[in-house]
Amino acid sequence: MGKILLFISLAVTFATAVLGFVNKGTLDNKVADLNTATQGVQTANQALEKTSTDLKKSTEDLATSTAEKEQALTQAQSAKTAADQAVSKLTELETAVSTKEGDIAKLTADVAAKEAELTQLRSNAPTASAEPTADVQAQLLEKETLITQLQGNLDTAKTQLSEVRQKDADRQALKMRDGLQGRVLAVNQAWNFVVLNLGDKNGVVGNAELLVKRGNNLIGKVRVTSVEPATSIADIVVSSIPQGVSIVPGDNVIFQAVGDQ
Repeated sequence: MGKILLFISLAVTFATAVLGFVNKGTLDNKVADLNTATQGVQTANQALEKTSTDLKKSTEDLATSTAEKEQALTQAQSAKTAADQAVSKLTELETAVSTKEGDIAKLTADVAAKEAELTQLRSNAPTASAEPTADVQAQLLEKETLITQLQGNLDTAKTQLSEVRQKDADRQALKMRDGLQGRVLAVNQAWNFVVLNLGDKNGVVGNAELLVKRGNNLIGKVRVTSVEPATSIADIVVSSIPQGVSIVPGDNVIFQAVGDQ
């Protein structure tokens, strides 16, 4: 009986040892699987982080590209507007010249006609020894007055024509009055342009450069891109602005000929 119990005890011990060995192997396999899964998760997380980083960079690149495209479109629109304004201004000046030339031709003809009428009246008047009649004197005075008025109108028209032609010549030569001064009304730092309180009525022309000053200090330069009757838009010449300095509303602008700068 004792041998049987010993045998059974040994069998149980052996079975327990075998079962423990089997369980340890299974546990080791589970641990290995868990380690593999953990590494897979870490790899997936790294890939996800890289994808997120790439996506963020792509989004930033897209935003930059979109901004650059919008800026290019804005600049192209500004250039087109400036070109349209230049064409419109040229047409306006050509029309003004044509109108003034027509006025001058008509006034010249009117003066010649009135002078001819005056000459005719004088030739039909009584001789020098005789006193002209009151009617003849009135007609002579009226013709002389008309001739004086027409001559004055003719001189005015010639002066206006000269001014129009000079304005057109200045526009074509990008010429502005030396020393012309104004100020900055607004600044758009994002698109690097300013709005000035000077316009066409002040003699501002497209593509002209003006100095920007604050007190006696030179801040930089701006280049006119669009001209309105009382205001104009000018691009900031970025290369002319010292580092750490920016143009602000209220800064003065002045035009100086190249030789005076």
